[in-house]
Amino acid sequence: MNRLIGVLPWLLATLLVAGLTHFTAILILPKVATRDAFDRLAAQGGVDHMVLLPSSGPDGTVIPFLDPATVQGLCFFDVGKTPVRLKARVEAGRLLTLSFRTREGRIFYAMTDRAALHDTIDIRLVTESQLQQVEAGDDEEQGLPSELRLKAPAPKGLIVATALVARPGDRQEAEARIKAIDCRPEPLAAP
Repeated sequence: MNRLIGVLPWLLATLLVAGLTHFTAILILPKVATRDAFDRLAAQGGVDHMVLLPSSGPDGTVIPFLDPATVQGLCFFDVGKTPVRLKARVEAGRLLTLSFRTREGRIFYAMTDRAALHDTIDIRLVTESQLQQVEAGDDEEQGLPSELRLKAPAPKGLIVATALVARPGDRQEAEARIKAIDCRPEPLAAP
């Protein structure tokens, strides 16, 4: 019994150090990693245009275990220099979702095709100063803008578009809907 009492503090100290090491590594590793998920996905080539993610299985090279009933596309943006415009046509009964994410993957806005106005989703992604410029150029007689103006919390990020594949034969149609999404820089008009 005395022997057990003598070992117990060492055992507790070892568990405490191991736990702190594990916890610290989990918190620090994402900040010191040389190639994070954003960099690996950006290598697919989706800067300022929509790129279709290849479907994958458990051994997928891009994103393993993607839902086979969906098709996804990515558009990386950088609003540091100019706003980015996203336009998508939607069809009734054909689910389309969009999520806007920071470089770290945090979602700052998400929407579905139900938010479309006249079967079109029109979004201008801007910084705070760009938003002020856009609003200063608004014509008060025109009324409300037909676009959604979305302020990005950081200059760089990505847009993830997802289309539902209702039946296996609909995959090509869903891929065409994702490829048809227009995502590109749109400079502000000169004042």
